[in-house]
Amino acid sequence: MDAIEIILISVAFAVLGIRMYQKYVKKNQGKSSAGTTTDSSFSSSSKDDDYEPYSRK
Repeated sequence: MDAIEIILISVAFAVLGIRMYQKYVKKNQGKSSAGTTTDSSFSSSSKDDDYEPYSRK
């Protein structure tokens, strides 16, 4: 193999990898933006509970 062939194959793999990454990001773009606002483990709503973790009640 000549150096030119190795460079061309490397460029082809790089372009293929970039295209696959772009498709992956585009596919997951809608899922991640909607999921981060609704799937929070800590809710922002206030709850009236008398739980104090270190009060030994």
